[in-house]
Amino acid sequence: MSEQPDVVIVGAGAAGVGAGMELQKRGVPFVILEASGRAGGRAYTDKTSLPYAWDQGCHWLHCADVNPLVAQADRVGTEYLKGGREDWNALWANGEWADKAGRADTLKTMEAAFEAVYEAGSGGRDVPIVDVLPDAGELAPVVRHWIQLMSSGDPEQVSTRSYADYQDTEQNWPVKSGYGDLIERLAQELPVRLNTPVSGIEQHADGVRVTTGGGTIEAKAAIVTASTAVLNAGEVKIGRGPARDLLALVENVPCGNYEKVAIAFDRDVFGGIEQPSVNILPEDGAVPMNFQFANFGNPMVIGHVAGSVAKQLLAEGDAAMVAFAMDRLIAAFGSDIKARMVNAATTNWGGNRFVRGGYSFARPGCAHQRHEMIETDTGNLAFAGEAFSRHWEATAHGAWASGRDVAGRLVDNLSLAS
Repeated sequence: MSEQPDVVIVGAGAAGVGAGMELQKRGVPFVILEASGRAGGRAYTDKTSLPYAWDQGCHWLHCADVNPLVAQADRVGTEYLKGGREDWNALWANGEWADKAGRADTLKTMEAAFEAVYEAGSGGRDVPIVDVLPDAGELAPVVRHWIQLMSSGDPEQVSTRSYADYQDTEQNWPVKSGYGDLIERLAQELPVRLNTPVSGIEQHADGVRVTTGGGTIEAKAAIVTASTAVLNAGEVKIGRGPARDLLALVENVPCGNYEKVAIAFDRDVFGGIEQPSVNILPEDGAVPMNFQFANFGNPMVIGHVAGSVAKQLLAEGDAAMVAFAMDRLIAAFGSDIKARMVNAATTNWGGNRFVRGGYSFARPGCAHQRHEMIETDTGNLAFAGEAFSRHWEATAHGAWASGRDVAGRLVDNLSLAS
């Protein structure tokens, strides 16, 4: 580990790891400073809270056919499952399971909703997603739920134009050995200092001064990979200069909310469900919830909530989050499953000081500001992360590629390579 690095990278999540790998390849001395006690950021494979490992954060290799992290996964021996299926989601609604025709109708309704968003956004409309959604009838709560899951915000909060920036190849592969485990393995090849929060960075003509609890580091450049929520909270104070000016743009690209509830059972209590994903819409019209059932043979389910629902449940606490999930499982599978529950665990991304939310979205009317913050040259203090990915926002591979690209530009622009 270099004591006088040319570049300081703030954050050891996917973006920081991507930046570090690029600098390492180019022979540039660097160090990664990570505020928490582990690498990975919003990629975290939890191996202790339940009998079975599970991803508290990202879990899917999205756009897998073009995802640059697939090659890295292959290199380090990460296990993932290829392929997909159209009949992906089971649905419990109106007190019964939807048959094949009902599932097909649900899929058509979901596709129509997202096609409307893409059509509006690709056409230049920068309006709230809710403004362009077609009437989904009784499935409207499920459509809203999935908009929240895919954007981390409510459809009233999210820009159609910004959402449509995402170039989806619809190839999504689950990571069997854990996405967080993959990022952590990659980080092990790099000089990472854990438990080293950065409190401030001063930018000057000849370099940067990075302030930590253990002192200051002088370097030629820095790359900040903290989430937009952390930046907006002022956790890392940026001194005068073009980098601080960029923060005005970041204000309109906040992090939304996304939380998970993982519930382990002592046996398979959901026999007969062939689909790997289940949407449960309670009879009373309450808020639905999606559950991931395909957990590689382990008797567990992982429930997903996002947007204002996730924010409210997080405020109510772990017990409320678990009860919310169990209420929906019981509605579909009966109360007998309670006796088979071994343990449950919840995420706390919104309450994590070093993350402060799910992933980013641009507010309506502000898609151009996200574009500007990606394209603006801030000199020797640059930014990277999923929010700074032009076409892969809200993903780990978008963050990784952003870090790699920003590091490459810094090296070229500042002539850092030896």
